[in-house]
Amino acid sequence: MLTFYGADTKGSIAVEPGATELPPSVNWIDALDPTPEDMRTLAAVMKTRIPTHDDLVEIESSSRLSMTDGVITMSLPATVRDEEGYPSMTPVGFVVTPERVATLRFARLPSFENLTKEICAKGAVSAGGMGATVTILEIIVDHVADLLERVGGELDGVSRSIFLNEALNGKSHTPRRSGDVLHALLKNIGRHADLVSKVSETLLGLSRIPPFLASKGAEMLTTPEMKTRLETVAADVKSLHEFQEHLAGKTQFLLDSLLGLANIEQNNVFRVLTVVSVIGIPPTFVASMYGMNFKSMPELDWHYGYAYGLTVIALSALIPAVWFKVKGWW
Repeated sequence: MLTFYGADTKGSIAVEPGATELPPSVNWIDALDPTPEDMRTLAAVMKTRIPTHDDLVEIESSSRLSMTDGVITMSLPATVRDEEGYPSMTPVGFVVTPERVATLRFARLPSFENLTKEICAKGAVSAGGMGATVTILEIIVDHVADLLERVGGELDGVSRSIFLNEALNGKSHTPRRSGDVLHALLKNIGRHADLVSKVSETLLGLSRIPPFLASKGAEMLTTPEMKTRLETVAADVKSLHEFQEHLAGKTQFLLDSLLGLANIEQNNVFRVLTVVSVIGIPPTFVASMYGMNFKSMPELDWHYGYAYGLTVIALSALIPAVWFKVKGWW
């Protein structure tokens, strides 16, 4: 689906399907999951080759950033989350000419949705292809910042769940309940770690774009204000990358803490089993000794021999139990 926007127009601009020429006011073409017909229309109006999905997923720097005959082609790995919060990557392509920019995306991205809403409200795209590109980059950076802020808040919640959860730290917790909580927390941390890792890929792609535009597209940066905005984008991406590294370290810390708690829970279970096993050894020895089938066993003729045997068995179990209790093993 192709949607056309202009710097001086609120909302989208109507263009006939299959058009080969566009109104001069159009400086941004947004292609969402474009069909083959949409790709042909884009090639006609942009007067250049339009990269395909396979082209945009290439990871080489030369494939992601290039300039041919005055046309800049860029690709960016964007991070999206599904309804359950699981992250995935989707490519976003840019084809920039002095007059306009065409963006290609294959999934709905919150940053683009917010920008289109803002355009419909007050016409937010700057003039020219480079002006529109800088505006789109600003919106993407803002969205990444919001995403990292939400991840930071969610990790704070995970931290509280680990260190203040009664199921893990309370005296009345049970191994089975603790195991369920640990399993849920481990999945949650894994999901956040995956998200932070994918945001890192997005920030890496963003960090390469401003220097490339400043060098290869210098002629399109027609005003000092546009150059300043591009420098601001570069500075924001750098600060976000530092914050992302902080979140990655925090995620690793929470993962290590959770695994440490899991080891403690496992050790507690083995400790109980060890105490029970040791307490059971002396009574087993006594019972085995008096269970031997020898003809001459004096205790068999005692009037209170049976009571004596039971008393010895009980004491042999009670003494180790009291000793373990004094030592604080249970």
